Amino acid sequence: MAQEERWPFSVEPPLPRRRDYPIAVVGAGSIVNDAHLPAYHKAGFQVIGIYDIRHERAVETAQRFAIPRVYQSLEELLASEAAIVDVAVPARENLAIARQVAASGKALLLQKPLAEDLATARAILACVEEAGIVAAVNQQARWMPAALAIRSLMRLGLLGTVYQISFLINVETPWHLWPWILEGPTVEVMYHSIHYLDTIRSLVQQEPRLLFADGTTLPGYASNGETRTLLHLIFDGHLRATVLDNHHNSGGLEDQYATLRVEGTEGTAVAELGLLKHYPTGVPDHFRYRSSHIYGGAWISPRLPGSWFPDAFIGTMASVMRGLEGEPGAPETSIRDNVRTLQLVMAAYASMRQRCPIDPATL
Repeated sequence: MAQEERWPFSVEPPLPRRRDYPIAVVGAGSIVNDAHLPAYHKAGFQVIGIYDIRHERAVETAQRFAIPRVYQSLEELLASEAAIVDVAVPARENLAIARQVAASGKALLLQKPLAEDLATARAILACVEEAGIVAAVNQQARWMPAALAIRSLMRLGLLGTVYQISFLINVETPWHLWPWILEGPTVEVMYHSIHYLDTIRSLVQQEPRLLFADGTTLPGYASNGETRTLLHLIFDGHLRATVLDNHHNSGGLEDQYATLRVEGTEGTAVAELGLLKHYPTGVPDHFRYRSSHIYGGAWISPRLPGSWFPDAFIGTMASVMRGLEGEPGAPETSIRDNVRTLQLVMAAYASMRQRCPIDPATL
């Protein structure tokens, strides 16, 4: 039986020296209401205004979260005193918005995916680097408590040499909430497993040399793209990573699982990601680990502080603030870094088409 204990180290994201950087939000959809704004409230960040092309949605969100100002246009937002522009709109809008934000000189946080093709992603990279602004992608899963816990275990050497990372997902995802995603040709990897690919990169701090992918959907399901996927990442040496996703579990909550496993030569860490069950309400996360270095290798079950939603969104915004403060390496999900994550996504789609492993570096 696993024993419970408190964490001997922090599993919370690093925070900036100050938290009062004024934030203006672009977009008032579900992700802003369910994650961005609850996270910022929890962290004590200052949201000064919001804009959405559907003005009434922005008004409703402003009232719900006591945001003092609703902007009539993006231009009005960019003329405000905001230091950071937090954008959560469909990816097809990111390049145009990034160009306007870059011209204003404000810091930028774009919702994922950065773009739906590499040419657009690289155009965004060029515009923000030419302007010299701090800019990142809200690739927040790497900041969820489970990922932070595993990263700490790896940093302390408690897992030994990591040789396998697995995301094993079998849940019922309410894709109907995003009809515009289902209408497109790229669904699950572009808008869901992209999180796992980015988290894997953040944990191992290296790039795979090959990626094999397969994707399909449910017979008769109204989707133009994949909603069931298999991704296999091959790194140098013995390291491998696997993502196996089925978003059509019909067996009820008790039959669903959303498991992250990291296995090393001297220990194992296992997280159950409760958010993905009964999304977006979710259920509590569960975490356990074992290491040959402590307690004779017995399983230990610390309680994680928080969950993916909303806590991970504190990490991405905090990283932009730390970037404004000049902290080396921040923001960790910079546009340049995120282009590499998007390369893995595009390698997955190339592999599905060609039925063979793809070297992401060639894209």
